[in-house]
Amino acid sequence: MADANRVQVSTLEEKTWGTTNGLVGTILVNDASHVAVGDTSVEIDGTGAAALTVGDTFTVAGDTQVYIVTIDNGATNVSFSPAAKVAWQDNTAITTNNFVALPITGGSMSESPDTVRSSQLRSDAQMADMKRTGVEPAAAFDFEMQADNLDNLLRAALRNSPANTWSNFQKTAAADSVTIATDKTYTSTTATFFGANAAAANLAIPKGSWIYISGCGDAANDGWKQVSKTTATTATVLTVEQACAAGSSEEPTFTSSQIRNGSDLTSFSLQMGNLDVTNGYRVTTGARITDFGLNMTSQAIITGNVGFSGKKMSQVDAITNTAVTAAADTDVMSEVSTFESFWIGGTEITTYEIVSASLNIATTARPQVGLGNLQKVGMNLGPIDITGSVEFYLESANFKTLQNYLLDFTSFEFGFALSDGTNRYFFHMPQVKLTSEPGTVGGIDTDMMLSFDFAADPADIGGVTKTIQVSRVS
Repeated sequence: MADANRVQVSTLEEKTWGTTNGLVGTILVNDASHVAVGDTSVEIDGTGAAALTVGDTFTVAGDTQVYIVTIDNGATNVSFSPAAKVAWQDNTAITTNNFVALPITGGSMSESPDTVRSSQLRSDAQMADMKRTGVEPAAAFDFEMQADNLDNLLRAALRNSPANTWSNFQKTAAADSVTIATDKTYTSTTATFFGANAAAANLAIPKGSWIYISGCGDAANDGWKQVSKTTATTATVLTVEQACAAGSSEEPTFTSSQIRNGSDLTSFSLQMGNLDVTNGYRVTTGARITDFGLNMTSQAIITGNVGFSGKKMSQVDAITNTAVTAAADTDVMSEVSTFESFWIGGTEITTYEIVSASLNIATTARPQVGLGNLQKVGMNLGPIDITGSVEFYLESANFKTLQNYLLDFTSFEFGFALSDGTNRYFFHMPQVKLTSEPGTVGGIDTDMMLSFDFAADPADIGGVTKTIQVSRVS
């Protein structure tokens, strides 16, 4: 009999909807200067080098991180995401398109038939035949918030392809001083600030982005800062909404990796294996994310859920694509040590005591059917819908402000930050509106709460209109 402790779920992003990426031949690192930590491109060679294209995933011997190709430059060079976590040496082996384990706490993967029964009348008073008219492959998994293992799912939920993946901005201030003026501008005296990636010329970070600044003279000034939405940034000048101590000359580090909601269709092959059952594998192809959620509750692990709608499910006798790459061994995030802070109106709030919060990203993917096809023939975009809830203790500091936001239907910026001590995430919505507040009075010996539901609207972020942006620091 099968044991739930022996279930293995794994994912592989598809280059073509409904088709599992195949393995690519022998590929080796071929970089005369090798690949350093933080690089996002690599020279390659080997018999399969020419076949490695955008959307292929790979691992490098000695590195546990899973990477995805974002740009292919023929047979000799590819760009990838995320940035290299460790240094790669020349002739190091590259393994392609293995499924990657997804740590879950529960879930399901099944294919239910759509059926109709014939309306023909029978003289023996029995029902006429039942016919299958379609199939509905679906999957839903619960998880605990963890860096690395969820980044590609979050990118896909925000409808971005591998070619439109997490941006990467970083300036390490080694041997470089930064003058911080009273107008909140940071001026680099010896180097430019940010590059699109390690192989590109230094460019200004997009306005409206959130970056993490560390290494200020006073550590209390470290933290998430928003790049000004109105003041132009250059290669050497960065204007932020909050700053380290004005008038100082320090050597802070500026870091961020960022994704905003897009309009790309992406899909996954999903594999579920019952490891204590012979031939106990099933694979769903063409699985597009329908929803992605996070739930934060006081004194608990941060949890989440992801749902998929697929094209086809089949039973297979063995692991697809030879092997399953292990999930990244990063810390599971608990609320007590992970929930860093939250922002309202672009300002960090320290006077409100938050009890719980949730965020849900609904992609509203729309299945398409056609004559002569049991399976879906396609799946198109619907509008992305981002909602959530937040619960506070009712206090003098928040009652009037939040009630007026609700009663006046006032829009405001909202964001929150999570951290496991090494990896940090910042979720920012440029415009939300409160949609409900029950005003419930509890029973004896209970606290009064402010519990609001909210919905995010598209709004301007530094010259572009987006509903949400997520920033990450590793």
